[in-house]
Amino acid sequence: MQSKPLVGISSCLLGENVRYNGEVKLNPAVKYELGERVSFIPVCPETESGMPVPREPMDLFEVNGVVRMITLESQKDKTEVVSDWIESKLKELSVLKLCGFVFKSRSPSCAMNSANIHFDSRIDPNGEGLFAKAFMERFPLLPVEEEGRLQNAVERDRFLKKVFLIHQSYCR
Repeated sequence: MQSKPLVGISSCLLGENVRYNGEVKLNPAVKYELGERVSFIPVCPETESGMPVPREPMDLFEVNGVVRMITLESQKDKTEVVSDWIESKLKELSVLKLCGFVFKSRSPSCAMNSANIHFDSRIDPNGEGLFAKAFMERFPLLPVEEEGRLQNAVERDRFLKKVFLIHQSYCR
């Protein structure tokens, strides 16, 4: 058995150069504070589904009642490419004994509740990214959090307690 719990994490939070604009988004509190207690499984839906760095920014758009991931300048629909990858990645993750996941906020793929969804006449800033939504549906009992809340030591400890409860259940 793993000595540390396995926690999935948006790769950019570990400082990996996967962001659309090529910038690094290392989150020290997550990488170092959580990283002392857990082992990370980095995940980046965009690069793992074949998109380059840098790449055109994307957002979520409601099109005929369906949420689509579309690039902002050229209006290319990336939904199918990412959705195919999501299906395969969730199968891959299901064989691991994941104990939780830390998602990148405001991401069209990884936000839990902070992605922009464009509707005809308004933007909802509380949307779920495509991967985060699918992950939470597939693993409804795993603790999940966006990185922003984990800056707070109390929230980080609360998340870790949930992660360790899951980890202990794998030991039985």
